[in-house]
Amino acid sequence: MRRVIFLALVLTLAISACAMAARVTSTKIQHFNQVYQAYCANSICDDPTAPSCPQDQVFQGYLDPSGIDAITAAPGVLAIDPGGSTWPNFIQAAQAGISYTIKNTTLIKQTPEFVQCNDIFPSHRVPQQGTPNIRLWWPLMYEVPSTTFTLTILYGTPVLFDDDGAGPNPPSYVHVEEWIWHVDTDLDHLGLLLDLFHEVPFGKDEVPLISDEYLFEALKDKIEAANEAFEAGDTTTAAEYLTDFELEVMDACIPVSPSNPNPTGPGTGIAQTDENPACCKLLVDIEYILQNTGIGMPGK
Repeated sequence: MRRVIFLALVLTLAISACAMAARVTSTKIQHFNQVYQAYCANSICDDPTAPSCPQDQVFQGYLDPSGIDAITAAPGVLAIDPGGSTWPNFIQAAQAGISYTIKNTTLIKQTPEFVQCNDIFPSHRVPQQGTPNIRLWWPLMYEVPSTTFTLTILYGTPVLFDDDGAGPNPPSYVHVEEWIWHVDTDLDHLGLLLDLFHEVPFGKDEVPLISDEYLFEALKDKIEAANEAFEAGDTTTAAEYLTDFELEVMDACIPVSPSNPNPTGPGTGIAQTDENPACCKLLVDIEYILQNTGIGMPGK
Protein backbone atom coordinates (compact mmCIF):
# COMPACT_ATOMS: atom_id res chain seq x y z
CA MET A 1 0.00 0.00 0.00
CA ARG A 2 2.85 2.39 0.87
CA ARG A 3 4.43 1.62 -2.49
CA VAL A 4 1.18 2.54 -4.27
CA ILE A 5 0.87 5.81 -2.30
CA PHE A 6 4.52 6.65 -3.04
CA LEU A 7 4.10 6.02 -6.77
CA ALA A 8 0.92 8.09 -6.83
CA LEU A 9 2.72 10.94 -5.06
CA VAL A 10 5.63 10.77 -7.52
CA LEU A 11 3.23 10.75 -10.46
CA THR A 12 1.28 13.71 -9.03
CA LEU A 13 4.50 15.72 -8.51
CA ALA A 14 5.69 14.85 -12.01
CA ILE A 15 2.40 16.00 -13.55
CA SER A 16 2.48 19.20 -11.47
CA ALA A 17 6.08 19.85 -12.52
CA CYS A 18 5.19 19.41 -16.18
CA ALA A 19 2.23 21.74 -15.80
CA MET A 20 4.39 24.34 -14.05
CA ALA A 21 7.10 24.01 -16.69
CA ALA A 22 4.53 24.71 -19.36
CA ARG A 23 3.29 27.78 -17.51
CA VAL A 24 6.60 29.58 -17.03
CA THR A 25 7.33 32.71 -19.01
CA SER A 26 8.74 31.96 -22.43
CA THR A 27 12.21 33.02 -23.48
CA LYS A 28 12.25 36.74 -24.26
CA ILE A 29 12.10 37.48 -27.98
CA GLN A 30 14.36 40.39 -28.95
CA HIS A 31 14.23 42.43 -32.13
CA PHE A 32 17.09 44.87 -32.91
CA ASN A 33 16.84 47.76 -35.36
CA GLN A 34 19.17 50.64 -36.31
CA VAL A 35 17.82 54.17 -36.76
CA TYR A 36 19.61 57.35 -37.85
CA GLN A 37 19.34 61.06 -37.19
CA ALA A 38 19.21 62.03 -40.86
CA TYR A 39 18.11 60.27 -44.01
CA CYS A 40 18.54 60.96 -47.70
CA ALA A 41 15.65 63.02 -49.09
CA ASN A 42 17.00 63.64 -52.57
CA SER A 43 15.34 61.97 -55.56
CA ILE A 44 18.76 60.92 -56.87
CA CYS A 45 19.81 59.20 -53.64
CA ASP A 46 21.98 56.14 -53.99
CA ASP A 47 19.68 54.30 -51.59
CA PRO A 48 17.02 52.56 -53.72
CA THR A 49 14.83 52.10 -50.66
CA ALA A 50 14.65 55.86 -49.93
CA PRO A 51 11.01 56.96 -50.00
CA SER A 52 10.02 59.24 -52.84
CA CYS A 53 8.34 62.51 -51.91
CA PRO A 54 7.90 65.99 -53.43
CA GLN A 55 11.16 67.96 -53.30
CA ASP A 56 11.84 71.68 -53.02
CA GLN A 57 13.65 72.74 -56.17
CA VAL A 58 16.44 75.11 -57.10
CA PHE A 59 15.07 78.00 -59.17
CA GLN A 60 17.30 79.02 -62.04
CA GLY A 61 15.41 81.94 -63.53
CA TYR A 62 14.73 81.21 -67.18
CA LEU A 63 16.42 77.81 -67.03
CA ASP A 64 14.43 74.64 -66.49
CA PRO A 65 14.59 73.74 -62.77
CA SER A 66 13.10 70.26 -63.16
CA GLY A 67 15.03 67.44 -61.55
CA ILE A 68 17.26 69.69 -59.42
CA ASP A 69 16.49 69.14 -55.75
CA ALA A 70 17.37 71.67 -53.08
CA ILE A 71 16.51 69.43 -50.11
CA THR A 72 18.98 66.58 -49.78
CA ALA A 73 18.41 65.35 -46.20
CA ALA A 74 15.43 64.77 -43.93
CA PRO A 75 15.28 64.38 -40.14
CA GLY A 76 15.08 60.83 -38.87
CA VAL A 77 12.05 59.87 -36.77
CA LEU A 78 11.34 56.79 -34.68
CA ALA A 79 7.63 56.29 -35.42
CA ILE A 80 6.05 53.38 -33.56
CA ASP A 81 2.76 52.07 -34.95
CA PRO A 82 1.16 49.70 -32.40
CA GLY A 83 -1.56 48.70 -34.86
CA GLY A 84 -4.22 49.18 -32.20
CA SER A 85 -4.69 49.44 -28.44
CA THR A 86 -3.44 45.87 -27.94
CA TRP A 87 -0.18 46.38 -29.91
CA PRO A 88 -0.87 43.64 -32.52
CA ASN A 89 1.97 44.88 -34.78
CA PHE A 90 4.51 43.94 -32.10
CA ILE A 91 3.08 40.69 -30.69
CA GLN A 92 3.84 37.28 -32.11
CA ALA A 93 0.52 35.80 -30.94
CA ALA A 94 -1.40 38.41 -32.93
CA GLN A 95 0.53 37.42 -36.05
CA ALA A 96 -0.37 33.77 -35.42
CA GLY A 97 -4.06 34.51 -34.79
CA ILE A 98 -3.87 33.51 -31.11
CA SER A 99 -5.93 35.50 -28.61
CA TYR A 100 -3.93 37.29 -25.92
CA THR A 101 -4.14 39.79 -23.07
CA ILE A 102 -1.67 42.62 -22.51
CA LYS A 103 -0.17 42.50 -19.02
CA ASN A 104 2.21 45.45 -19.24
CA THR A 105 4.02 47.69 -21.74
CA THR A 106 7.11 49.81 -21.09
CA LEU A 107 9.34 52.02 -23.20
CA ILE A 108 12.77 53.02 -21.88
CA LYS A 109 14.90 55.64 -23.62
CA GLN A 110 18.53 55.46 -22.47
CA THR A 111 21.24 57.85 -23.64
CA PRO A 112 24.97 57.16 -23.11
CA GLU A 113 27.66 59.46 -21.74
CA PHE A 114 30.12 61.25 -24.03
CA VAL A 115 33.24 63.29 -23.29
CA GLN A 116 32.19 66.04 -25.68
CA CYS A 117 29.35 68.32 -24.56
CA ASN A 118 28.25 66.11 -21.67
CA ASP A 119 26.55 69.12 -20.11
CA ILE A 120 24.40 69.52 -23.23
CA PHE A 121 23.89 65.78 -23.81
CA PRO A 122 24.10 64.16 -20.36
CA SER A 123 23.49 60.47 -19.91
CA HIS A 124 19.88 60.06 -18.84
CA ARG A 125 16.99 57.60 -18.74
CA VAL A 126 13.39 58.27 -19.75
CA PRO A 127 10.96 55.56 -18.54
CA GLN A 128 7.37 55.24 -19.73
CA GLN A 129 4.90 52.58 -18.65
CA GLY A 130 1.37 51.62 -19.60
CA THR A 131 -0.07 51.60 -23.11
CA PRO A 132 -1.69 55.07 -22.99
CA ASN A 133 1.50 56.67 -21.64
CA ILE A 134 4.00 55.53 -24.23
CA ARG A 135 5.10 58.19 -26.67
CA LEU A 136 4.99 56.83 -30.21
CA TRP A 137 6.75 59.66 -32.11
CA TRP A 138 10.41 60.46 -31.42
CA PRO A 139 12.29 62.93 -33.67
CA LEU A 140 15.93 61.88 -33.87
CA MET A 141 17.79 64.91 -35.24
CA TYR A 142 19.43 65.69 -31.89
CA GLU A 143 19.56 62.17 -30.45
CA VAL A 144 23.13 61.12 -29.70
CA PRO A 145 24.52 57.88 -31.14
CA SER A 146 24.05 54.73 -29.01
CA THR A 147 20.81 56.07 -27.56
CA THR A 148 18.45 53.12 -27.28
CA PHE A 149 14.66 52.91 -27.19
CA THR A 150 13.54 49.61 -25.65
CA LEU A 151 9.90 48.60 -25.93
CA THR A 152 8.94 45.62 -23.74
CA ILE A 153 5.52 43.99 -23.96
CA LEU A 154 4.39 41.36 -21.46
CA TYR A 155 1.30 39.43 -22.50
CA GLY A 156 -0.56 36.22 -21.73
CA THR A 157 -2.39 33.66 -23.85
CA PRO A 158 -5.30 31.49 -22.65
CA VAL A 159 -3.73 28.46 -24.35
CA LEU A 160 -0.15 27.23 -24.56
CA PHE A 161 1.59 29.07 -27.35
CA ASP A 162 5.08 28.47 -28.76
CA ASP A 163 6.39 31.89 -29.81
CA ASP A 164 9.68 30.46 -31.14
CA GLY A 165 11.96 32.55 -28.97
CA ALA A 166 15.70 31.98 -28.93
CA GLY A 167 17.10 28.97 -27.08
CA PRO A 168 15.01 26.37 -25.22
CA ASN A 169 11.54 27.84 -25.48
CA PRO A 170 8.68 25.46 -24.68
CA PRO A 171 5.06 26.52 -25.19
CA SER A 172 3.86 28.80 -22.39
CA TYR A 173 1.06 31.05 -21.24
CA VAL A 174 3.15 34.16 -20.53
CA HIS A 175 5.30 35.86 -23.17
CA VAL A 176 7.72 38.79 -23.47
CA GLU A 177 8.49 40.68 -26.69
CA GLU A 178 11.33 43.21 -26.60
CA TRP A 179 11.96 45.68 -29.42
CA ILE A 180 15.18 47.72 -29.34
CA TRP A 181 15.99 50.68 -31.58
CA HIS A 182 19.63 51.80 -31.53
CA VAL A 183 20.54 55.27 -32.78
CA ASP A 184 23.60 54.91 -34.97
CA THR A 185 25.77 57.03 -37.23
CA ASP A 186 28.68 56.66 -39.65
CA LEU A 187 30.52 58.90 -42.08
CA ASP A 188 27.77 58.69 -44.70
CA HIS A 189 25.07 59.64 -42.22
CA LEU A 190 27.28 62.36 -40.73
CA GLY A 191 27.41 63.87 -44.21
CA LEU A 192 23.60 63.75 -44.36
CA LEU A 193 23.43 65.43 -40.94
CA LEU A 194 25.62 68.24 -42.28
CA ASP A 195 23.21 68.63 -45.20
CA LEU A 196 20.29 68.69 -42.80
CA PHE A 197 21.88 71.37 -40.60
CA HIS A 198 22.56 73.38 -43.75
CA GLU A 199 18.84 73.22 -44.63
CA VAL A 200 17.07 73.56 -41.26
CA PRO A 201 16.38 77.19 -40.21
CA PHE A 202 17.82 78.95 -37.17
CA GLY A 203 16.22 82.16 -35.87
CA LYS A 204 13.75 84.67 -37.26
CA ASP A 205 15.78 85.40 -40.39
CA GLU A 206 15.60 81.71 -41.38
CA VAL A 207 19.33 81.32 -41.88
CA PRO A 208 20.37 77.65 -41.64
CA LEU A 209 21.85 76.02 -38.55
CA ILE A 210 25.15 75.99 -40.45
CA SER A 211 25.15 79.54 -41.81
CA ASP A 212 28.75 79.81 -43.00
CA GLU A 213 28.62 78.54 -46.58
CA TYR A 214 32.38 78.15 -46.97
CA LEU A 215 32.61 76.28 -43.67
CA PHE A 216 29.82 73.94 -44.77
CA GLU A 217 31.63 73.10 -47.99
CA ALA A 218 34.94 72.60 -46.14
CA LEU A 219 33.31 70.25 -43.61
CA LYS A 220 31.65 68.26 -46.39
CA ASP A 221 35.01 67.90 -48.15
CA LYS A 222 36.64 66.61 -44.96
CA ILE A 223 33.93 64.01 -44.40
CA GLU A 224 34.24 62.79 -47.99
CA ALA A 225 38.04 62.65 -47.75
CA ALA A 226 37.85 60.78 -44.44
CA ASN A 227 35.40 58.32 -45.95
CA GLU A 228 37.63 57.68 -48.96
CA ALA A 229 40.66 57.11 -46.73
CA PHE A 230 38.70 54.82 -44.42
CA GLU A 231 37.37 52.72 -47.31
CA ALA A 232 40.93 52.44 -48.61
CA GLY A 233 42.06 51.12 -45.23
CA ASP A 234 44.01 54.26 -44.31
CA THR A 235 42.61 54.86 -40.83
CA THR A 236 45.40 57.27 -39.89
CA THR A 237 44.51 59.73 -42.65
CA ALA A 238 40.80 59.28 -41.93
CA ALA A 239 41.39 60.14 -38.26
CA GLU A 240 43.39 63.23 -39.21
CA TYR A 241 40.58 64.53 -41.41
CA LEU A 242 38.04 63.91 -38.66
CA THR A 243 40.21 65.67 -36.09
CA ASP A 244 40.46 68.70 -38.40
CA PHE A 245 36.69 68.53 -38.82
CA GLU A 246 36.27 68.50 -35.04
CA LEU A 247 38.53 71.53 -34.52
CA GLU A 248 36.74 73.53 -37.22
CA VAL A 249 33.37 72.77 -35.63
CA MET A 250 34.66 73.84 -32.19
CA ASP A 251 35.81 77.18 -33.60
CA ALA A 252 32.53 77.84 -35.40
CA CYS A 253 29.92 77.53 -32.61
CA ILE A 254 27.57 80.55 -32.35
CA PRO A 255 25.00 81.17 -29.58
CA VAL A 256 22.52 83.28 -31.60
CA SER A 257 21.18 83.47 -35.11
CA PRO A 258 23.38 85.79 -37.22
CA SER A 259 22.06 89.35 -37.39
CA ASN A 260 23.70 89.68 -40.79
CA PRO A 261 22.83 86.49 -42.68
CA ASN A 262 25.36 86.96 -45.48
CA PRO A 263 27.12 83.64 -46.24
CA THR A 264 30.31 84.87 -44.55
CA GLY A 265 28.82 87.81 -42.65
CA PRO A 266 29.50 88.62 -38.98
CA GLY A 267 28.35 85.91 -36.60
CA THR A 268 27.92 83.13 -39.13
CA GLY A 269 28.88 79.61 -38.05
CA ILE A 270 27.13 76.61 -36.48
CA ALA A 271 24.19 77.01 -34.09
CA GLN A 272 24.83 76.14 -30.46
CA THR A 273 21.88 76.84 -28.15
CA ASP A 274 19.82 74.75 -25.75
CA GLU A 275 17.13 74.41 -28.43
CA ASN A 276 19.50 73.94 -31.37
CA PRO A 277 22.74 72.27 -30.19
CA ALA A 278 23.92 71.55 -33.73
CA CYS A 279 27.55 72.24 -32.88
CA CYS A 280 27.61 69.78 -29.98
CA LYS A 281 25.68 67.23 -31.99
CA LEU A 282 28.41 67.16 -34.65
CA LEU A 283 31.14 66.90 -31.99
CA VAL A 284 29.42 63.96 -30.28
CA ASP A 285 28.95 62.17 -33.60
CA ILE A 286 32.67 62.56 -34.40
CA GLU A 287 33.59 61.16 -30.97
CA TYR A 288 31.33 58.17 -31.59
CA ILE A 289 32.70 57.54 -35.11
CA LEU A 290 36.32 57.73 -33.92
CA GLN A 291 35.59 55.23 -31.16
CA ASN A 292 33.27 52.79 -32.92
CA THR A 293 34.25 52.50 -36.59
CA GLY A 294 37.83 51.30 -36.19
CA ILE A 295 39.23 54.68 -37.26
CA GLY A 296 40.44 55.61 -33.78
CA MET A 297 42.21 58.77 -32.69
CA PRO A 298 45.26 60.00 -34.67
CA GLY A 299 48.44 58.22 -33.67
CA LYS A 300 46.58 55.40 -31.87
